[in-house]
Amino acid sequence: MFIEDIRNDFYNVVLGNRVLLLVHYDVDAICACKILQDLFKCDNISYTLVPVGGISELKTAYDENNEEIKYVVLVNCGGTIDLVDILQPEEDVVFFVLDSHKPTDICNVYSDGQVRLIYKDDEENIPNFDDIFRDEEEEEEEEQEGREALEAVIERRRTRKAWEERRHTLMFNYTQFSYYGKPSSCVVLELAVRVSRVDAGVLWGAAVGGSAQAALAVRPPARRLLDMEPLQRHVAAASRGDDQRYAQVVVDKDLNLPLYRWWSVEAALRHAPLIAPLLKLHTASGNARVRQLLADMGFPLQQARQAYRSMDVELRRSLLTSLEGVAPRHQLPPPAHTALLLRRAHAPPVSALDAVYAIMALIEHENIPREEGFQLALASLQVCGENDSLKQGITAAKKSLEAVARMSQSTLASRGLMLAGPFNYFIVQEGATESLSLRGPLWLGEAARWAARAGGARRPLLASSPLSDGRCLLLGIPPRFDQEPRNLFGAAFEQAAAKSGASVSLDYVDTSVVSLPIAQRAQFLDALTALLA
Repeated sequence: MFIEDIRNDFYNVVLGNRVLLLVHYDVDAICACKILQDLFKCDNISYTLVPVGGISELKTAYDENNEEIKYVVLVNCGGTIDLVDILQPEEDVVFFVLDSHKPTDICNVYSDGQVRLIYKDDEENIPNFDDIFRDEEEEEEEEQEGREALEAVIERRRTRKAWEERRHTLMFNYTQFSYYGKPSSCVVLELAVRVSRVDAGVLWGAAVGGSAQAALAVRPPARRLLDMEPLQRHVAAASRGDDQRYAQVVVDKDLNLPLYRWWSVEAALRHAPLIAPLLKLHTASGNARVRQLLADMGFPLQQARQAYRSMDVELRRSLLTSLEGVAPRHQLPPPAHTALLLRRAHAPPVSALDAVYAIMALIEHENIPREEGFQLALASLQVCGENDSLKQGITAAKKSLEAVARMSQSTLASRGLMLAGPFNYFIVQEGATESLSLRGPLWLGEAARWAARAGGARRPLLASSPLSDGRCLLLGIPPRFDQEPRNLFGAAFEQAAAKSGASVSLDYVDTSVVSLPIAQRAQFLDALTALLA
């Protein structure tokens, strides 16, 4: 069931009780968790925090931590599965679900109150209860004799068959695409507003979480604008306040170049997911294109290869307008966007976009355990004082973006982007230098979007990278994902797994991501090709 009032029906219910907080490993979930932590701290709500990476981890986390727990809050996990069926909770346990993954499982929607969904997205075209559920007892009638009884039985069977066919059609239409709803961090921001707990930390968490959906291209542009409008309104209101002692979140026009303040201009251009693929760096003329772009901007190579903070001050000031001016000539997308920045006294500004990539790098770091990376990601969202976790994340993000660029360019240069009927695909080979950096869905997805942009993003694309124990990760992105990111691969993977007989794990929260044995990848792709042809 959907709750009506986020303060009274959720926050006031858990107030004074111990809460089990289960949070998915993604940027938006971590930002929402950070805001909830701040709210819980203010109101002395005790909680147990457990990060979860998939459905099996969700079940394990619940089984190990449910003792004397009556309220469970799930952030970006649990919404797309039948929670009661999978977790088998006691009847008095209540689940509050805040999940941007869609579509929401229909059993959660029509729960009698044990599962309470915190936010309903306008896009969710949920079937009516009577079209999905049927009371078997209503069909039981007193036994009759003769022809009339036979006709009644036939009529009941015909009615039931028509209802089942309609139900199948409705459920197929409801579940055939996976997509994302409003960022959970922006929903929790509205809760903070309702309980009068808005400060720079809360605004920054919502800013980074909202920016993540733009960076990962999982929400249509028009929807992103609507999602971020309340945040920008609260940011504007906060900027007019008096409490600006240590940090302030502002809205400003900024370059859509991740990490350029922490890099050189040339390096930022070569690794920008929106711009670099269009410069065709995998071709022989790619380097010449970069040099020509910098020349047209009026940036000498010596300056462009220096650290951004060491550049000439006038060049730094003119960077945005210079790149905007030459972008149409080089057939590049508009390089500027409306950005959210964290400004602190005696410190350089931090872009929410940079924080997104820093958190991605921390939770999918090749040398840091996931649980530790999760805690570092939470710490990186601190808005006051020295933030060593953020710096560590920025350094790791640069390495990950370099791995994405190398893999994408080598794949394109060697014609490793293969055609399989209705879709393209590429495979990160086991033992490749970049394989460790791309073993998680966040950075493998970034490589997939890079390769798709370089090819015009006209076809669906699959990407695969090796995991441990002879298994591999496989994910899919739709065509024109920048404009319409609804993904059909979730339902397609499930059907192909059944037809191919491959040992496919459908454990990931995002249904467009699966894992399977490397030895069975070819037969699975064959089944998927036949299914989508």
